[in-house]
Amino acid sequence: MGSIGISTLRRLANIINEAIDEIEGVYAAADISLPSLDAPFNPANPTEALLQNPIVEGATLNIVAAASQLSAMVANPAVSALNASQAFHISACLRVASELNVVEVLREAGPAGLHAKEIAAPSKTDPLLLARILRLLATHNIFREVTPNVFANNRISSVLDKGKPSKVLFENRDERLTGTSGFAALLECSTDYNMKCVSMLADTMLDPKENELAFNRAYGTTGSFFDWTHRPENVYQMQRFDIAMRGAAALESTDAIHKGFNWSGLPTGSVLVDVGGGIGHVSLAIAQKNHGLRVVVQDLEDTIKDSKMYWKENLPSHVESRMVDFQGILLVPEDRQLTTIHILVHDFHTTQPILNAAVFMLRWIVHDWSDDRVVKILRHLRDAAQPTTKLVVIDKILESAARVPDSGEAIPRFGAPIGTGAAAA
Repeated sequence: MGSIGISTLRRLANIINEAIDEIEGVYAAADISLPSLDAPFNPANPTEALLQNPIVEGATLNIVAAASQLSAMVANPAVSALNASQAFHISACLRVASELNVVEVLREAGPAGLHAKEIAAPSKTDPLLLARILRLLATHNIFREVTPNVFANNRISSVLDKGKPSKVLFENRDERLTGTSGFAALLECSTDYNMKCVSMLADTMLDPKENELAFNRAYGTTGSFFDWTHRPENVYQMQRFDIAMRGAAALESTDAIHKGFNWSGLPTGSVLVDVGGGIGHVSLAIAQKNHGLRVVVQDLEDTIKDSKMYWKENLPSHVESRMVDFQGILLVPEDRQLTTIHILVHDFHTTQPILNAAVFMLRWIVHDWSDDRVVKILRHLRDAAQPTTKLVVIDKILESAARVPDSGEAIPRFGAPIGTGAAAA
């Protein structure tokens, strides 16, 4: 029995070594170095772009999965379980670092870093506590402790940079995230209300009530998360969520949206309806490569009002040529036949107003709603669809962690541990 465990460790080590060889080969062929963990992230650097090479991506996933399984095998199981139970400390500390604009303060300080007293000064917070927070993050390779209590950015921490002077961020807190990449907003959403909600998960499961989710218990409300964000007092929360969705989209492969469906195969003038599309950043990316496509972006009013500015900034030619028309739902023609491109105020729980859609696209929508609500959303689309209308659903699938594939139909994938489904070694 003992030899089986050692054999598995060696197989995992071999997976890691082989993956490193693959990465080394790609970087050697390009004659550039792998990005340093100690240096700030620079998306314009060719060494970062090479990480998106399919060979490097696959090797990276295998390293991460194999290293995780190897650690789990050799570590004390009680310590592993305890560490997992306390991972929320990392989330909490990340939120502190983002909301106190630590990354931007350190960016201005340069690679030599800054003492915790100076980092804490602009936010008037406790430097001793902040040093402990940053030390925990540095222990997990987020930030770098240069010397005791002196911290600097590294490759991971720097991705939270909002790209603005720290002075501006402290002077106008409500606008901290506006005009950013969206990644800091995404992190803050995860470490703020997402973390508060999951803390109520066990309570909700042990004492279930109809139409009450963990979110409802955490925030003492009966409405949905989206109802809550659209309250007048939660304008900042709504804006942060919208910005965060742009950050989430940026994490996806740049070509994924174009490879998943044959947009170029649609006839010129075809109508794409981006259902619940926020400000339309995904449909805009599609329109950038398919100029003959007419686009409707549908969402609630408070979200849609920001769409015009977003399209002006990112696809001004469409706005100037009136390929994009911004209007409310009351201006849709009575026959519900779209003849121009619209940004449309619409609640997808109600009747779908567009009847000549070539494609209805639901991106990251269905996971937010119960099965019965999803059926109603889809029924509204089906009632408005033509016989040739296509439905494109973009969402996450939680794959099985079973070591043995069920019926031999496991989905091939990188990054699964040894003995798991189609990725078994």
